[in-house]
Amino acid sequence: MNKLEQARLTIEEVDKEMVELFEKRFKAVKDVIDYKIENNLSINDTGREEFLINKNLGYLQDKALEKYYIEFLQNIFIVSKKYQSDIN
Repeated sequence: MNKLEQARLTIEEVDKEMVELFEKRFKAVKDVIDYKIENNLSINDTGREEFLINKNLGYLQDKALEKYYIEFLQNIFIVSKKYQSDIN
């Protein structure tokens, strides 16, 4: 297996793990929206988003990826809010 094939295989393995984590995360998002509906809370919580960005940046080892990781998280938040809106 050449270097390209090995890199692609690694990406496929990571993608599979990400699918599992995506489903796990969105089960938790469903619980959050249920709570927000019951308590008449807004879907948007920018304070929580900023908190999560700052907290998770602390786990990032390769600081050269920081701006990309922030964008990645922001996209997750967008999709999460869209899901919450669709459920609501």
